[in-house]
Amino acid sequence: MLSAANSGATPGNMLGQEVRRLREVKGWGLRRLASAVHCDAGYLSRVETGQRRPSPSLVAALDKALDGAGRLRALCDEGDSDMRRRTLMAGALTGVVLAQSGSTAGSAAVSGLDRLLFEPAGPDAAPVTVSALRTAVAKADADFQAVRYQQLAHRLPQLVRTAEATRDAAASPGATGAVATLLATVYTLATRLAVKLHEQGLAWSMADRAVQAARACDDPRTLAVAHRTAAVVLRRSDHHDQAQQIVIGAATNLRDATRLADAHDVSLYASMLATAAYAAARADRRDDAWTLAGEAGDALASRQPSGFGANDLELYRSGIARALGDYGAAVEHARRVRIDLLPTPERRARYWEDAALAWMGRGRPAEAWIALREAETAAPQEVLYRPWAQHLTATLLATEREATLPGIRPFAARIQAAGLPT
Repeated sequence: MLSAANSGATPGNMLGQEVRRLREVKGWGLRRLASAVHCDAGYLSRVETGQRRPSPSLVAALDKALDGAGRLRALCDEGDSDMRRRTLMAGALTGVVLAQSGSTAGSAAVSGLDRLLFEPAGPDAAPVTVSALRTAVAKADADFQAVRYQQLAHRLPQLVRTAEATRDAAASPGATGAVATLLATVYTLATRLAVKLHEQGLAWSMADRAVQAARACDDPRTLAVAHRTAAVVLRRSDHHDQAQQIVIGAATNLRDATRLADAHDVSLYASMLATAAYAAARADRRDDAWTLAGEAGDALASRQPSGFGANDLELYRSGIARALGDYGAAVEHARRVRIDLLPTPERRARYWEDAALAWMGRGRPAEAWIALREAETAAPQEVLYRPWAQHLTATLLATEREATLPGIRPFAARIQAAGLPT
């Protein structure tokens, strides 16, 4: 095989050629790859033709998305000394964020949660009254909605053990059903937290437990929520078709069981269609995605919803557009969202995530940086523990000058500090 030195190919050209080869092996178009690594498709096209040299963080993201097994990063390391200096700009943060499949910060936050998989119930797992269990579950849900991920990770193992003990001790069928509903809610919370922190193995286990508990309680709403959460886990594992099918099936069952006679059922049904639409977008099925989003809008228009509404759907539309590589449309949808109507820090953080990644996809790092800071203000742990924020920070730090992104270095240092073992 000819080396770069005697073949006339520069490391940059070889890198771009390898990106294209791996992309074509996977059968992906540029827009799908751009969506997977949160980058502009036009920029990636220039990377493939050797006109642009990607940052080390983008190379790492490409390597992971394309299953490059380190090949792209090795080619990146063959770059000239100027590119080596740019790599060093990211400092220790890039190593913390990108050298692992998950984030150190996320692993630290979830360190208590993994006890659910490996530790049997201890003597402190005593049953409680249904009322006491309902109060405890409400507190855990409040932690999630307020983006108190670390606190929730420490709260959940004991809560699950208590819920399981209460279910086992329930005497009457009515009590058993009520506890099964609460247990399904706890498992669903554990799944959602594991998804947030990219702990996929834990998410799979908790999602299965949630569905099983929901089936035991014989409540179509609880089962719908459990299936919707399971669909998110499937999507995160790149099982897009299965994710879309399971959530559409669950939405259909919910509609048939409830006739959508209640405002809460309308909201839940619309949110499930929106989830299916986003799964379709991640699979690059544009027509399916926008059709499902339109059906969600029709459902919301048919009756006054309670909970998930038109404003929330607009936020989903921003994510759908971004997943399809339409970053301009993603920004426009984000602009239509009424932030003041988003009821929880978790939803506001989701808004700023979509906005930051959409702006970055458009090649507007300054606006992405503003949105990233807003996310930290709205929900600090969303930025400290979520991989999207860590990857975006590393990309900004590696590719942009301090003068254009004032405060980026101390911001990055805070994220790095949060990820260090304590």
